[in-house]
Amino acid sequence: MSWKFINPQNVNSRMFALSEVHAVKVKKYDGNGDIRNFSLKGWVTYADLMDIDPRTGKKLERSEWFIFAAKGRREVYV
Repeated sequence: MSWKFINPQNVNSRMFALSEVHAVKVKKYDGNGDIRNFSLKGWVTYADLMDIDPRTGKKLERSEWFIFAAKGRREVYV
């Protein structure tokens, strides 16, 4: 399944450890590999087990894993 961009304003930037999110995309996990080690070069990622499809907003028949990827600004601490 391919990535689908979603509105970054609907996402909590702290889920990605970012101070500001500029772009977010999501896809259903295909089951290949260990989801805990998923990464996408140039993107901050996390996975979530969900009851509602974040791409459509529709309730799922059973919970499914989705992978979220974001680009944004990191808070710089000095």
